[in-house]
Amino acid sequence: MPPSSMEDRVEGRLEESAQSLIDSPGGQILSSLRKHLRKRALVLLAFFALGFMMAFPFAGSLISWLVEGSGFVPSGTDVIVLSPIELLALKLRISAYAGLSLAFMLLLVDVLFHGLRHPAVKLRIDEAGMQMPRPGSAFIISFASALLLIVVSQWWTLSVIVPLVLEYLAKDAAASGLDTTWRLSSFIGFILNLCFAGLIAFQTPLVTLLLIRSGAVEREVISSHRRHVWFSAVVLGAILSPPDPLSMILVAAPMLILFELALLFDRILS
Repeated sequence: MPPSSMEDRVEGRLEESAQSLIDSPGGQILSSLRKHLRKRALVLLAFFALGFMMAFPFAGSLISWLVEGSGFVPSGTDVIVLSPIELLALKLRISAYAGLSLAFMLLLVDVLFHGLRHPAVKLRIDEAGMQMPRPGSAFIISFASALLLIVVSQWWTLSVIVPLVLEYLAKDAAASGLDTTWRLSSFIGFILNLCFAGLIAFQTPLVTLLLIRSGAVEREVISSHRRHVWFSAVVLGAILSPPDPLSMILVAAPMLILFELALLFDRILS
């Protein structure tokens, strides 16, 4: 067979596979999502700008509180600025996080609201035998639980994890005969990373219950693979937390405990 003929046949198969993927329910969902995001681009940009402008005046106060008023800085430790624009860049970074969070929440609500009405999404849900939560008591309870878990996660992070980890790191450096001096952007970034890790970890019970209650996964299947879930939680804790063993343990432990509580709660409800 001539090389050109073989290349044409391979290209033809690739085109058929690509077209089959586009015509599939998953491809239709992605195509519809891409078109929807294009229509909402300006709205998302406006919400990002709104969150940015609302957060920027308070970014300096937040930084001052974390350095001076929170008590997070261990005794004998100095937090310094190494460049003239470091403080300004940090304020812009915090404001950008706020804008992205506001735009992401809008995007999540918008995609869920319009996505669940898409014919291809309905078909996939029916094929999987899932029961998606509808606006009502279950939906309100799920939303309120998510907000409560966010509040609890930040309380746990700022009251337990951050002071304990920073004190441990400062003492470890002092034990090695080193002067503890932290860069401002690294110090604030360290705290923000821990807050984000706690935020993700504390949503574990809600995600577990939604998966079980919707019929996506059976409780017996999750229970039989408990060791894999524990290992995944430890790996996720290592990825989300800063690179020290104490942070990993303090992030992964609540994830495992909340996961087991979710299984127990579902067993009680059943």
